[in-house]
Amino acid sequence: MNHFPIQKTVSKDSILNFSHFVMDAPAGTWKKENVIMCDGFKINVFVEGSFSVFSDGVLHRPTYGDICVLPPMKMHYGQITEPMHINYYQLDVGTNAFSAVPDGDRLIRRLLEVMADNDSFLRPDAGNRDAVLKLCREIEGAILKDEVFLAYAKVVELLSLFSTLYLRPMKVTGVAYSLRTAETIRYIEANYAENISVKQLSAALGVSTSFLSRIFKKEIGVTIHEYLNQYRIAQSIPLLKNHSVTEVGFLCGFCDNSHFISVFKRYMGTTPMQYARLHDRSNSSL
Repeated sequence: MNHFPIQKTVSKDSILNFSHFVMDAPAGTWKKENVIMCDGFKINVFVEGSFSVFSDGVLHRPTYGDICVLPPMKMHYGQITEPMHINYYQLDVGTNAFSAVPDGDRLIRRLLEVMADNDSFLRPDAGNRDAVLKLCREIEGAILKDEVFLAYAKVVELLSLFSTLYLRPMKVTGVAYSLRTAETIRYIEANYAENISVKQLSAALGVSTSFLSRIFKKEIGVTIHEYLNQYRIAQSIPLLKNHSVTEVGFLCGFCDNSHFISVFKRYMGTTPMQYARLHDRSNSSL
């Protein structure tokens, strides 16, 4: 398993790291406690392994050559449910990673615009798949030879290719859920601002609490309560730009301000106020 920093991390938003994960992974290597939302782009190119990755309310099981580009603050998590050999590339790109490069900020903005209306997963045709994997190998080779400038240039080329591919994507079909799980997700999306309990939700769907809890956890990988909290935090992020922390907590269904702050910090590693201040400064530089 290799982790390659392409350039020194100057701040949280300027991070640019390339990793190649090749290992025999035990069951539970990825859990819900792993990354839920990132401040920058998280990009994966899958080579080998039977992954389960949840994003956009859809469960995906990507295969050889599939690409996943997760824009900033996209709620997601992955699972490895049984021991297996895994092989995938990962690129972490902060929103200010290319500020020192001519038109670098434009590259990030273009990728943000493209991803705004697209699912995170796509399956390129054979030619583009091979081009993406070739660039990943070239980035890794350049880093191993300490040719940082070449690695940096190849990353720019890779991101430009992603921007093109996502304009005409060959989408990866998600894994179908049972009716009750799909209804639970839709109910949470429509009512997350309200006071929701598993008991109320199961009554609304006409099933027992134990049945709904069991099937949701089996198919999604997290409990209903955990998913609800994740979804509320994801919805709270854009609201912090124009509302107070107290208002955001109320709008997203948290019973009191301290509870909202506690849950936000558990997922984001900082308080809502600290996060809003940091990203207000970051966005002003784009």
